Amino acid sequence: MSNESAEIGISENAMEGVGLTRREFAKLARVHPDTVKRWARVGIGPQPHKIGPRLVRYDRGEVLEYLNISPAGASA
Repeated sequence: MSNESAEIGISENAMEGVGLTRREFAKLARVHPDTVKRWARVGIGPQPHKIGPRLVRYDRGEVLEYLNISPAGASA
């Protein structure tokens, strides 16, 4: 894991394009994970992609665009 991604708690899987967890999205947005869940429910921001019955991931590019973070800055 790169130093910067480690500092903000983003996993290597997320940085490689597998997707961000709700917790990782929340850390980037500096909000509680329940806030991200509520945003998804009411249609605010990027919508999660359902991977399994209880597993969701957020598209990294959509999250970074929504939060106005450059991809280079988030993965360096």
